[in-house]
Amino acid sequence: MTPRVERLTPSDTALLRACAALERQCLPEEGWHFESLLAETQKPGGIVLAALDGETVCGVLTACIILDEAELTTIGIAPGYRRKGIASLLMETFRQLADGTDMFLEVRQSNAPAIALYRKYGFAPAGIRRDLYVHPAEDGVLMKRSKTVCAATAQTGRENAVC
Repeated sequence: MTPRVERLTPSDTALLRACAALERQCLPEEGWHFESLLAETQKPGGIVLAALDGETVCGVLTACIILDEAELTTIGIAPGYRRKGIASLLMETFRQLADGTDMFLEVRQSNAPAIALYRKYGFAPAGIRRDLYVHPAEDGVLMKRSKTVCAATAQTGRENAVC
């Protein structure tokens, strides 16, 4: 079965609970709780996306859009679903929702697979946030995708190409 992505609403409590469980599995010290995910769905511009394989939550992405900026706050993929395109499916949905905005995210400096994924979607390093993460302590890389970045940027390998 091909996974599908749904944007969750406050009424999707069972899916939000499953997303919270997946968040805690992927990020035991930092993952979002049910209450935080529920609150995100209630905020103007709040986004909680669930990747579903049948009724199983296999991925989650949280983000927020405010005016002309979007921030991707978390993305987590269930261990059995990693390296199967689920993160790309979530990222593509987020990109469509945030079209026309400058997009930002932070990622652990050591998370090479995530950085490669973000580069694929036109994100480029924009700075370092010292000691951003705990458990273990690590710097974060601030990445940005300009609203003027073409979709072809990632495919050509040219960072920050202007449309």
